[in-house]
Amino acid sequence: MYSYEWDVQTGGLLINSSPLSFSKEPRPVYYKELDILGFNKYWNYEKNDIYPYMWAEANNYWYRGRLVAKTKGGSLYSAPELIIVDEPEPNNAPLRFVDIPKMVEKNKDILEKITQETIKKVYNTYVDYQDKVDVFYVAFSGGKDSIVTLDIVQRALPHNKFKVLFGDTGMEFPDTYDAVNKIEKKCQEQGIEFIRAKSKLSPCESWKMFGPPATVTRWCCSVHKTAPQVLTLRELTGKTDFTGMAFIGVRASESLSRSEYDYVSLGEKHKGQYNCNPILEWNSAELYLYIYSNDIFLNEAYKKGNRRAGCLVCPRAAEKNDYIARVWYTEEFDSLINMIKEMYSKSFSSNKELDDFIANGGWKARKNGRDIDVEMNYNEYSMNGYDYIKINKPKSTWKEWIKTVGVLLNDKSPYKIMYRNYQYEFYVDEEDENIEVKYSSSLPKENPLFIKLLKNVFRRTACCVQCRECEADCPYGCITMKNGELNISDKCIHCSQCHKVEKGCLVYKSLEMPKGGLKMSTNKSLNCYSHHAPKIEWFNQYFSYKNEFDEKHSLGSQMYSFFKRFLRDAELLNANGFSKTARVVDKIGLDDSASWAIILTNLAYTPQINWAIKRLHVNETYNKDYTLSLLISDGAKESWVKDIWSSFSRVLELPFNEVGLGFPIKEKNKLVSIMRTPWQNPDPRVVLYSLYKFAENCGGYYQFTLSRLLNHEIDSDGVSPTEIFGIDRKQMERILSGLSVNYPEFITVSFTLDLDNITLRDDKTSQDVLGLF
Repeated sequence: MYSYEWDVQTGGLLINSSPLSFSKEPRPVYYKELDILGFNKYWNYEKNDIYPYMWAEANNYWYRGRLVAKTKGGSLYSAPELIIVDEPEPNNAPLRFVDIPKMVEKNKDILEKITQETIKKVYNTYVDYQDKVDVFYVAFSGGKDSIVTLDIVQRALPHNKFKVLFGDTGMEFPDTYDAVNKIEKKCQEQGIEFIRAKSKLSPCESWKMFGPPATVTRWCCSVHKTAPQVLTLRELTGKTDFTGMAFIGVRASESLSRSEYDYVSLGEKHKGQYNCNPILEWNSAELYLYIYSNDIFLNEAYKKGNRRAGCLVCPRAAEKNDYIARVWYTEEFDSLINMIKEMYSKSFSSNKELDDFIANGGWKARKNGRDIDVEMNYNEYSMNGYDYIKINKPKSTWKEWIKTVGVLLNDKSPYKIMYRNYQYEFYVDEEDENIEVKYSSSLPKENPLFIKLLKNVFRRTACCVQCRECEADCPYGCITMKNGELNISDKCIHCSQCHKVEKGCLVYKSLEMPKGGLKMSTNKSLNCYSHHAPKIEWFNQYFSYKNEFDEKHSLGSQMYSFFKRFLRDAELLNANGFSKTARVVDKIGLDDSASWAIILTNLAYTPQINWAIKRLHVNETYNKDYTLSLLISDGAKESWVKDIWSSFSRVLELPFNEVGLGFPIKEKNKLVSIMRTPWQNPDPRVVLYSLYKFAENCGGYYQFTLSRLLNHEIDSDGVSPTEIFGIDRKQMERILSGLSVNYPEFITVSFTLDLDNITLRDDKTSQDVLGLF
């Protein structure tokens, strides 16, 4: 990826051999985009798209090396605000086209070098992998990146040695279908096989079954793209266990996550399948220069101001992009938006509220099925030492799905199953259109993986719509879904690859109902600190440098970022820097358990630590597999849980283990279990502090009972000190009695006539309590 600069002479770009660490992704701007955004009210230009007029970097518009305009905001139904910065031409003279031929000529030598290097890498990859791969293919989308990738590959390889595979989601831009048709015709002329893969489910059907796609629940890619492509390639190769290599137009400069991709990877999407990213190191300046230099067809969607050419309505698209796409493709766009409105209609009291919600992209943040009008027929609960699953109107048969887990040893309830050389028992009661499943509550601790798979079986039983993702995930072809019938081969080896979908079923994951009791928010998750939880050395630096920590610390950038988040969560850092809480902790000292108890009290209101306090009971041991299964059950992504476990390992090395959070149990220096133990000698002032935090988070709930504090089943925003520190009733009574004697200006208690009333002074705060240290 090389640097680029504006060329005043041509109005274009000049690339040079200097490396570029970050690209602003410049793109050409044609007259149709100028018209849509309202530039025609200010500037004079010919309505001709033979060449672009200028370039855009994000929301900034550049004309012959000068910033001339910006856009700001915008939503689905309203155009972004247009801000004119400078006049592109004096006296409103007509805009000049970018001199594309001259720009191409100026960049000829360096672009040829980039191109030849890329072609050589593609050819060498083909040579290195031709004996390992059954089929080479270009994963084609109709966008600019895949069009360039296709051109590179067809220059590098014989045309009969690879294929082009278009994954038709049924939701593409209309201009994309035109582009695909043109490219397909050209491939036919060049002797390149062009294949289309498409789900049997139409978008209209799938959206009503799964609910609208969202940023978190992006089931659409699997259902409408990945699974159909894998199944199509199986038919093409005649192999269920084929090995393919996809040439994909992914570029590192497009996003942070893509910047971490490898040139060639194995199993990125499906086990045993290779991905090669030929233009991974290209930026958009190089990409467009290649398109213009080689006279490659450019999807008309880009000339209309669309930055992307994927699905027409996408939860990852910015609101400005939504506006432009809807203006150009109103009928097709609104048909999908109207489905979203229909499914959310019952959650809003007025059409205006619903319209505002849609316009501002609120639907994109959906994490579950709570707010949409799609029925969930599956429920889990526990009672009297058993865990239960209830299903109403199952969509498939559990006895077929159970074959993916193990071998049933009998044919009546209680059922016995052989799973990886161990025998387990569960009950199934089937009556009319209802199924009730029951198993011992001890089983999840005994073998959490088995219970995960068992739940997956019944989630599929309840929800399966034969989207065929599981069929595509099975590398041995043991799952078939034809004519509405599910069949699992008796040759299934129980490899669990078909269970890799989070929560076992894409429909279930999209529609599951949220569980209460955990502190979650739109900008926080259970994976608060990734695997970068803090070390004691970091605390020592922070308390040593205080407000000079930013300049003097020795942490890496990721460590620094996550540690600052941890400090803010612990209330040791605020907008002014070293906070009042931090000053109190500094005064007490990090070698005093009271300091860590204060910090733990504050962390009890953040997702990850709140989860540990709520879910891991005192004096119980939790092994890794069981803890990870609990995390997944409570909403953590399966891709997160190892990072969360790693984070716990770090946190429990801190003195939190002395004040009730838990002790790490390690084998060969790796965390294998967590055991929570109570704070043996609680500092009464910390307990008082936590009581005020409890009251404040309960909305000013300054009078309560000890029985209320000891009842941890109540869904509450406040976290009781008995739950944080593992304090029992007898010890709590002693602490409260002492507090009422020593600090009557803060608290009064009464333990008479079976009453256990606690009253905090409502003119005091938790911050006031810190003044007692």
